[in-house]
Amino acid sequence: MIKLGNKRWWVVGVTGAVIAAIVIAKSRHGDSALGDVPTFMVQRGTLQINVLQGGEIRALKNYEVKSEIETPTKILSLIPEGYQITEEDVKDGKVLVELDGSDIKDKITTHDIDFQTTVSNYIDADENREIVKSENQSLVVDTKNTALFALMDFEKYLSKAAASALLKSRGLPETVEAFEKSVDSLEASVNAIARARPGDKETVVKVKAAVKLPQPKTAPIPMQRMDFLKLLDGNTSTDGQAQQTLRQLNDELLLHRSETAVSKQTVEASERLAAKDFINKAALENDRVNFEKVELSVKTAETSLDLFRKYEFPKQCEQLLSAYQQALQKLQRMIRTNRSRLAQAESKFQTAKRRYDMELAKKEDLERQLNACVIKAVQPGLVAYGPINNGPRFNEPIEEGAAVRLRQTILTIPDMTHMGVHVAIHESQVKKVKIEQGAVVRVDAEPSKVLAGKVAEIAVLPDSTSSRYTPNLKVYPCTIHIDGVHDWLKPGMNAKVEVIINQLDDILYVPVQSIEVDQDHHFCYVNNGSELERREIKTGSFNDDFIEVKDGLQSGENVALTIPKRTTLDAAEPTASPEPGHSDPKAKKPSKAVAKN
Repeated sequence: MIKLGNKRWWVVGVTGAVIAAIVIAKSRHGDSALGDVPTFMVQRGTLQINVLQGGEIRALKNYEVKSEIETPTKILSLIPEGYQITEEDVKDGKVLVELDGSDIKDKITTHDIDFQTTVSNYIDADENREIVKSENQSLVVDTKNTALFALMDFEKYLSKAAASALLKSRGLPETVEAFEKSVDSLEASVNAIARARPGDKETVVKVKAAVKLPQPKTAPIPMQRMDFLKLLDGNTSTDGQAQQTLRQLNDELLLHRSETAVSKQTVEASERLAAKDFINKAALENDRVNFEKVELSVKTAETSLDLFRKYEFPKQCEQLLSAYQQALQKLQRMIRTNRSRLAQAESKFQTAKRRYDMELAKKEDLERQLNACVIKAVQPGLVAYGPINNGPRFNEPIEEGAAVRLRQTILTIPDMTHMGVHVAIHESQVKKVKIEQGAVVRVDAEPSKVLAGKVAEIAVLPDSTSSRYTPNLKVYPCTIHIDGVHDWLKPGMNAKVEVIINQLDDILYVPVQSIEVDQDHHFCYVNNGSELERREIKTGSFNDDFIEVKDGLQSGENVALTIPKRTTLDAAEPTASPEPGHSDPKAKKPSKAVAKN
């Protein structure tokens, strides 16, 4: 940075020396043609290659105060622009902007009425869902007990072993344990489906696939009527109620048959006694009547046993089996009905919940907007109206009474501890500039102060706004970060930036205006004392003032600072004319000088 400052003073000194040399040259040569052309002595030394560009001081970080009101609203009060917010202001919560919140208050009042209705519907749907769950549980318990009692009645009547074998052949839960397991599986499937979101078909299908629901037969089994007598005759050792009844009937029949034998012997004995006149005929007839009664009781017992075996027992078995089967079907119907009722209650609850969430979010948003009408200080800094890095602000005045829209920037508080320069680099120079290159910044307001910085950002594409009115102009936005903290820097100040590209040591250089370009060749006009000699040279790197000379010149030689006119060159040449018919080989055609920037 110090070397750059010395270089500037050196350039000023050289320029002064050149002017003095021009004055001396004019005083020596008088009206001579060579005296009209200013010259520069070829120098050897250090040449810094840089890119010089003007820009604007900006804060690298800005805190923007924006309107958070969804509808356009007016500014009621506004802090003066340029006010310096202090840490004490932040601590005390100083009000920066106050917006009109009367419309939002009206919306909150109107919305509260609808919100209370929504809350009531939400609570009602939630309670109704719990009621349905409780009712479903009670119905399932009652139906489950009915089916369980039907199974127990069937086992009680037919015996446990016989009933289990019969139920297993029908594909029904054959024991109490199997019945409990089947009911648990049904209830697990209902709970899993109930936990799935309403309308989530994929979840319901997956649950049904994962839980194997038992499917009791809901229609009569297409098969021949079962011969229950085999169960009755083949399980004489069981303890079923049917076997007990069968044994009682058999015992009664056996008893009546024994009575018949005794009565028959009594009649035969009475007949023998009556033949010998030991008893009268009335006693004999009485014994005969008793015998006939006993015979009738035997027939009655036989008929009762036959009716039980052929009709009573199969009928009772069918009734008990049907009762159990119907109870199972009712249990499954009840579970499916409960599932449907619970799904409806859950759907209503979810709808009420979504409505409640929407209304609650709207209520909170209105309250947030009402609170956002008063904007307080959250960080120290300098207050500026509107956005400060987006160019002119047309049709958006920031003042009391002005209307602001949603997300419009009202105030900007730049972070003065991190400052930079925004410049636009021409496309011819942008390839030279790289990230992290050093830079020197000079602010127009303080030209004597030199600030150090570095290149931090370079745009990939040219700025479209710069070519709106000049389509051929292509510039690339670039940001230079300034090192250190400088209290006197303010956003919006004009500044000049020198990006240091390279530094060449111990080289020859001349001013860029001394170079003439002709068909991609570079020339200089060297003052050899008597005339200006047009000499081709080889050039290298350059900056805005000087260009490197790699070959063709020597240190100490004087070169013309400007491309001389044709008349000047003619005056410096000999006046002898060439021989007739011959052209002068030293004659030079006019060439057009092109200065490189």
